[in-house]
Amino acid sequence: MFLYSARPEQANRYRSSSLPSDYKFSFGQPFEELTIKTPQAGLLNALLFKASQSKGVVCFWKGNGGTLENWGKMATAFLRLHYDVLITDYRQHGKSRGAITLANFYSDAQAVYDSLKQRYPEDKIVIIGYSLGGRVAAHLAANNRPKLTLLIDPASQGGDFSDRVADVVYFPFPSVTDFLFPTEKDVQQTRRPVVVVSTENKHSLAYQLNHSLTKKDQFVVIPGASHQTILTHRLTERLIAQLLKS
Repeated sequence: MFLYSARPEQANRYRSSSLPSDYKFSFGQPFEELTIKTPQAGLLNALLFKASQSKGVVCFWKGNGGTLENWGKMATAFLRLHYDVLITDYRQHGKSRGAITLANFYSDAQAVYDSLKQRYPEDKIVIIGYSLGGRVAAHLAANNRPKLTLLIDPASQGGDFSDRVADVVYFPFPSVTDFLFPTEKDVQQTRRPVVVVSTENKHSLAYQLNHSLTKKDQFVVIPGASHQTILTHRLTERLIAQLLKS
């Protein structure tokens, strides 16, 4: 599985959050490039990777650093589990355009999810969100009925250490640390199973979400993982494989 890490030596390579509108993506797996119009003048760029003998689709929400140019490499992890995967760039990331607000995060995510429902039955859609994407995924799960939702170390409200590092390393990516995402409330309102994957940091939002879970949900701690490594940790990979194979 691929991780987009916040290592300082990568900062110069990914200094700009934008890609030109005529940028051509190149990956080793078949994919379809999508342009999704959303409310409030949003125009989102997304990549839909296709698995052979697909069992469903993963709606993946990335962290606040990087673009589809590098996050597209995540697709392999889900394709080998026989799941298609849709990865979307947020506004002002990659080739996506439009003003960023909290309301736009939510309406954009719903528009992307609705576009997937035109292609797949909802019980074949799995939502997975990492870091900032975990906040977006939780809100989608609260307002829809996906097969399953995984929240992988969603970053803390108001900006935790990992948020601040990302804002510095990936400047001028738009900062979201002032947005107050009601993630705990969202998790409490979900009707379908939610799995929260956390580090051992008991002060993190992920760890605190354990108190919001019900009997339908799971809380899994990945020993030794940090916010930067949890997405590619072998135990996280094993957990995802078990959940998607079930």
